[in-house]
Amino acid sequence: MFIGESSPRPVPAARNLMTLDELVSLRFWPPARGQKRERMAIREGHHLSNVRARGMEYDDVREYQPGDDIRHLDWKLMARTGEAHTKLFREERERPVFVITDLRAPMHFATQGHFKSVLASYASAMVIWTTLSSGDRIGGQILAAHETNLFKPSNNRQQVMQMIAALSGAFERTAEAQEVSLADKLIEVESLLSSGTILYLFSDFHDADPVLEQHLMRLSQRCELKLVLISDPLESQLPTGNLYRFAGAGRELLVDADRGQQMRYRSEFQKRITFLEKLHNIRGVEFAHWRSNEHPLFSEKGVSNGL
Repeated sequence: MFIGESSPRPVPAARNLMTLDELVSLRFWPPARGQKRERMAIREGHHLSNVRARGMEYDDVREYQPGDDIRHLDWKLMARTGEAHTKLFREERERPVFVITDLRAPMHFATQGHFKSVLASYASAMVIWTTLSSGDRIGGQILAAHETNLFKPSNNRQQVMQMIAALSGAFERTAEAQEVSLADKLIEVESLLSSGTILYLFSDFHDADPVLEQHLMRLSQRCELKLVLISDPLESQLPTGNLYRFAGAGRELLVDADRGQQMRYRSEFQKRITFLEKLHNIRGVEFAHWRSNEHPLFSEKGVSNGL
């Protein structure tokens, strides 16, 4: 279940950027305090322990899942049953959290409301601070114009500040560059995601393809996925009746779509929705669709499909 509270949430001063001070101040917002770690144990059978390191107290056993540490295999049980099983220890019930924040060039856009990049950064910061206050490990990957910042899951406060700084820094480097692929970057983080990790992915999924789908489906077998599509109204429906001019990054685009172009345009956007809804049918995968002008982040009442 995504985070949801009824109290008003702070709104960024600008619609097109978030400053470091604003991202840091989110740590003091009510949901980032007093969270019970038990809220993270949403899978059946998961009970969180306050022990942070791997101990010797045996707790349970389950079927082996890709990514499990082979040192924890129950060799005696495997010899009897012929199937691989993994030993569980009480302290291994913690739930690491990993946040992928898409801040590539297409995310720095909105015709209404806040930029998609602002929503993604705001939501990522809330997840980061809430996870840290819960005592769990937090890691992440930030996809920006010129670079990709990768942080291994940790509860080190210095690393958390580095993640927050990287989020704000992405707004200072929005010039066009060779775009990184969401699918390729997901491959890089797979080895960092242990079984039971909660993975948040905030993106417009403009480059979603079968390769990305395969990786997400494979990850869903051992991780809990929370996929948030962030879009602008213009992405699902082209304006009609007038000639519209768009300018940015040294280029201009005139839009005067006929009915056929309108239909093709809507069809392309619907493919993204279908892509994510298909994944949503998999157990352990949640999907939310936020629009730049209609989303749960700055409303006074939390919604069920919000963060």
